[in-house]
Amino acid sequence: MRLLRPGIASALFLLASQGFAASSANLFSKVPLRFESVNPNQWVAHGPGFALAFTPEGTQVYLGERRLGLTFENSNRSATLKGVHKSATQTNYFSGAESRTVDSYLRLRQIDVYPGIDVVYYGEGEALEYDFELAPGADPSRIVMRFGGADLMNLNASGELVLTLNGKEITQKAPVVYQRRDSGEVVGVESSYLVDDDGAIRLRLGNYDRSAALVVDPVVRFQTYLGGSGSDVPIGIGHDRNNTMYIAGYTFSPDFNLNGLPYTDVFPNNPTAVFVVKMNPLATTIDGIIPYAGFVTGQFGDTLKAMSVDNDGIVYLAGTTGDIGFPTTPTAFSSTEGGINARTFIASLDTNIPGKGGLTYSTFFAGTQTDEPTGIVAVNGKIYVTGFTTSDDYPVKNPVQTTRAGGIYDAWVAVLDPLQSGNAGLLFSTYLGGTGEDIARSIAVAPDGQIWVGGYTFSTDFPTTVGSYRPFYSGSGDAFLTRIDPTAAAVTYSTYIGGTGQDQAKKIILDPQGRVAITGYTLSTDFQVTLNAMQPAPAGKGDAFLTILNPNAPDFTTALVYSTYFGGSDGDIAYDMRRDSSGKYYLCGYTLSTDFPVLNALYPVSSDGGSIDGFVSVIDPSRAPSAALIYSSYITGPGFQVAYSVDVDSNGLIQVVGSAFGNVFAPGRPIPQPNSNTNVFYLVFELDSVPTQSSAPMPTLRRGPATSTPRIVGSRGAR
Repeated sequence: MRLLRPGIASALFLLASQGFAASSANLFSKVPLRFESVNPNQWVAHGPGFALAFTPEGTQVYLGERRLGLTFENSNRSATLKGVHKSATQTNYFSGAESRTVDSYLRLRQIDVYPGIDVVYYGEGEALEYDFELAPGADPSRIVMRFGGADLMNLNASGELVLTLNGKEITQKAPVVYQRRDSGEVVGVESSYLVDDDGAIRLRLGNYDRSAALVVDPVVRFQTYLGGSGSDVPIGIGHDRNNTMYIAGYTFSPDFNLNGLPYTDVFPNNPTAVFVVKMNPLATTIDGIIPYAGFVTGQFGDTLKAMSVDNDGIVYLAGTTGDIGFPTTPTAFSSTEGGINARTFIASLDTNIPGKGGLTYSTFFAGTQTDEPTGIVAVNGKIYVTGFTTSDDYPVKNPVQTTRAGGIYDAWVAVLDPLQSGNAGLLFSTYLGGTGEDIARSIAVAPDGQIWVGGYTFSTDFPTTVGSYRPFYSGSGDAFLTRIDPTAAAVTYSTYIGGTGQDQAKKIILDPQGRVAITGYTLSTDFQVTLNAMQPAPAGKGDAFLTILNPNAPDFTTALVYSTYFGGSDGDIAYDMRRDSSGKYYLCGYTLSTDFPVLNALYPVSSDGGSIDGFVSVIDPSRAPSAALIYSSYITGPGFQVAYSVDVDSNGLIQVVGSAFGNVFAPGRPIPQPNSNTNVFYLVFELDSVPTQSSAPMPTLRRGPATSTPRIVGSRGAR
């Protein structure tokens, strides 16, 4: 999302062949336009049935034998064209024996078309759209548009601009501009088109507060379902340095989506299999969108519990299996399943290597009772895993705690080197817990190699450190946060987090300053919050929370950097969290609240009030409490939905995966497989355009009447 100063936007419908536009659910209708440079002053883009050329003088749209031009009167003919949001994939051209490769971009910015005013072009499949971005003090009355090549142009009774070309109408809705006050109130700004007698098109704005920000809402970039006729459960999502996405989970569907050359495409005899899917949602071909999809499994069924991805695109998997045929590699710590019903496996998969060779590491790892992994991450080639166990003979090495302390479960933490074999590959392993139940849920590794683990405990004697934020138990179950130095085999920081009710940490992440963010849920009415909390008090039966601790603070009184409740009047649980480079936090999970906080939402209302709905939210702790919530939305439909994992890439694309029983997408969008059970939903959106799931649909290239919703943007450089 951008919170920007006054701006105006517009969007242009184009025409395409009837055959391509016949189905609005056609996958290609959501493929983004790719802008490519011919030279610094000329850019091009291509779509189904049309081509685009951009120069400082204007934009030309080629539709078969017809051409439609858009120019800006009295504009800067030296305005620079610049690509924005470089695509992870290049475009290849072949002509006979010659070939060339060019970079492509998802947006094209024309800088200073008028003083302080940029034009930004973007689009999907069959549509080109453009926004005007205004710097503070820029004069919107300077904007004058002209369309050339249309047979007829007029304003209809609704204030829409209608262009006629070969008897077909291209309709552009009147501009929509609004502002949001500090109270959250949305205030519309009167706006309309004015058409001069000579065909010049101007923009008229009513009075507005030039010091107030304009709000720009989300636009869906890609959405689909993954799965088959059975139940499908995603566990996690992540991206590599090229912003390629990876989704992993487990499935009961023998007909799960398959593509490329996966580790295996054979579904096991027992009805569960781990799956891995590689996604390029902004690619331009179907095989490019999903280049890899398949199973990582043995003969008798396996369940994934945790996953992560490194910058090189290696996928790390941890789960449970009772499968004696589960594949292991020559460097495995243990290649023997041991006849245990739920034995932990730890594996790494390189999707760039086809077939069986892609499994670069795989091992069993457990004691003789119940062991379950819950978090996995890889750093500098080492694999860090956490979980919980009932085993008294869990494998330990250089431990900080040699034996299980008691209770039903103790947490465990392990470090493995996949390049070493057998026991040599186990670098560190320890129990962690007290005499009550202790469950680790998330793991992270600091640059100095120390390991952070978060979860929850019912132990009054959980190991804490002197001087930590909250070294005492508050009752009914507390979240915990622990740092371990595996080299020194020592707990270097450990604290409880919570109040007198039950509190659980589900996810932890580190920021560049060495602070730790924790999210989960709390039933405590006295959960610790800061003075700048976005929501300082609980709203209902149980709320999600976002807490940021500084373990390097001089004393416990300054350790709590930020902490807030987050939720509605019923139960709300956050499962996953990410942080972007600007310090915004992205949370997802599920809610039972019909009054869950929403802002600029794709789904502002629960479709099955009182049922389980997914949610995704963006919080900026650096902002004032009334402005800290940047975006928040249900992910909702008939039945139940849970958002299990969220990610944000370097281009600002937010990607969410979860399970849905029923359809969560708008009419005309992808639908689940008929007669299926729960399916994996995959939603990709960004916070800088009007929601396409609202009553105003995303512009689509088609023959005949069409409409579009103008975008609202603001001051360049104020992001």
